[in-house]
Amino acid sequence: MREDYKAARKLGEDAVRKAVRNGVSPYLPVLDALDEIKQSVGQTGLGLLELPISRIKGNKELARNNAFANNFMPLMDEDSEFGYKWSNLYDSYRQEGIRDAIKVYEYMNQYYVQEGNKRVSVSKFGGTDFILADVIRILPRKNDSKEVRVYYEYLDFYKVTKNFLIVFSELGEYAKLAELMGQDLEHEWPEDVRKDLKSAFFRFSKNIKANMKIEDEFVVSDAFLVYISIFPIKTLLEDSDDQILKNIKLAQSELASGGNLDNIAFLDNTPSDDEKQQQSSIMNLFSKTRKYTSSAPLRVGFIYDNDVDHSRWIDSHEAGRLYVDEMTDNNVSTKDYYLASNEDISDTLNRAINDKNEIIFAVSPSMSQAVLQAAVHHPEVKFLNCSLAQNYTSLRCYHGKLYEATFLMGILTANMMLMESSVGEKRSIGYVSRSKDAMNIINLNAFAIGVSIIDPECRIMLKYVNDDNENEYRQHMIDDGIKFYADFEYSEENNSSRRPGVFRIEGERDAYIGSPYFNWGKYYVKIVQSVLSGTWDLNQVKSMRTAANYWFGLSTGVVDIRTPKLPYQTAKMLSFFEKAIIDGDLDPFSGEIHAQNDRKIQGAVSSRNSGVSAQIQQLSAGNIVSINWFNDNIYGEIPEGE
Repeated sequence: MREDYKAARKLGEDAVRKAVRNGVSPYLPVLDALDEIKQSVGQTGLGLLELPISRIKGNKELARNNAFANNFMPLMDEDSEFGYKWSNLYDSYRQEGIRDAIKVYEYMNQYYVQEGNKRVSVSKFGGTDFILADVIRILPRKNDSKEVRVYYEYLDFYKVTKNFLIVFSELGEYAKLAELMGQDLEHEWPEDVRKDLKSAFFRFSKNIKANMKIEDEFVVSDAFLVYISIFPIKTLLEDSDDQILKNIKLAQSELASGGNLDNIAFLDNTPSDDEKQQQSSIMNLFSKTRKYTSSAPLRVGFIYDNDVDHSRWIDSHEAGRLYVDEMTDNNVSTKDYYLASNEDISDTLNRAINDKNEIIFAVSPSMSQAVLQAAVHHPEVKFLNCSLAQNYTSLRCYHGKLYEATFLMGILTANMMLMESSVGEKRSIGYVSRSKDAMNIINLNAFAIGVSIIDPECRIMLKYVNDDNENEYRQHMIDDGIKFYADFEYSEENNSSRRPGVFRIEGERDAYIGSPYFNWGKYYVKIVQSVLSGTWDLNQVKSMRTAANYWFGLSTGVVDIRTPKLPYQTAKMLSFFEKAIIDGDLDPFSGEIHAQNDRKIQGAVSSRNSGVSAQIQQLSAGNIVSINWFNDNIYGEIPEGE
């Protein structure tokens, strides 16, 4: 009908005016016009798929692209041949739907129409959600951009599931989904698991779109992953729509936050004394801060998943708990909760909740899912998980910038080795790694950058150690002529009880040089004091972000280095670098940075006089926690899966 075309055209004209006001193109994107498409590395046919129309982004070719607005609504005159054809097609669509499949090209999880753009147009106008399409996939050239890396993770996921509906925006999310489903990204998933996943996602998508007005498929997918991290996937298969809606509302803030690192506020301290006084004055106008006493103390629980005697990581946190006991009055009571052999982390958390703890610290990143579930169901408790780059609003994450301390240890180690080396001698420092922990990759890079500042020619020889070769790495270093090595990883995967540090190999023994370390006690005291003073909420108010991640460094005393007595010249040099970091004038990841394979991570600021510029660039917190490269003086490869 002509009236339908007029209505559709009006929607198109409205979209054009809005696009012009916003300074964007009023027409559909054209795949062939993208520069990166010229660098694609091949095509593959996917056959006929029922595509979500919301994922159809534009046209494959430029021809007649001005016939549609950027919302696929028509723009040509109603009396044109195009107008007549569109009207006739819409009449047919209303009677019998779209009979013939369209042809589209998929690139980076977006679809571009080669044949059938009028069929897409009338289907969108008619409110159809899916359309049959013959799909050809165009593969992008691999590079280090996050978007391409996420897409290749999607390809791994698609290969084992044939699911094209779930599209994530952050690295690692497909692996997390596979883990939640009891699967991996290497073996084909059983048919019943694939069907359950598709059904659960479809039902979740329908509910969240209707109740939270979310249309973007990437946002819906991210929210789906969060949902099944909190509630069992069977709730989407068995529960009523009313119950699913209750679950969505209960976790609404988490579902809306998604997985984007841009939504995270990385906080490098708790409120200053002035901020505390100002916040307390404001709070006193409206409420009375709770007073804790020895008979009614602030109860603080610490959740451990390993034994203190067998884990550097747990031992360092238990030392922090004991520090809280020493540094606080009788109005604070702490208790440790160890994972029992007959329970999982959720059971351990429930014991701490039942004991009326108001603050619960879960000290291992692997606990994050269980902590999130507990936090959503128990908003009266303040939950914190020792992890980083987690975009959760129901709990707070915390970690230490150990990389600032490993940077200083790199400077110290390189300086000592230079003083002991002969002229022309090749210089190498060993580095022991026992885990794939992303934080350890950051620490390794900072150590290597510190070494390179003192000795640009020195190589860092990476040695991966596991239970099978725990007693062999030292001999391998001796065979390679290595005199100094670092073994100071703190990780939940690292169960070594050996003293962490940098060592000099001296015959049958190793001389201790020093080590970076966590002072979790200062961390925990700061957090506990923020609750006692009533300023727990201040940082979230100031941040204007969705989630708060505490990331404290040298300036707070949460991380530092230990060294035996040093020559005063060496101590002066370390003090200079440490003070620069504390004052905010230097960061290990500031200035020009080069990674392996001649890849420049960050360039130098050019100087007007072609000399050395006093201005330096610095990687953002989000870029640091996302590091997926090794500095160019490191000999070794990032472990599979990082």
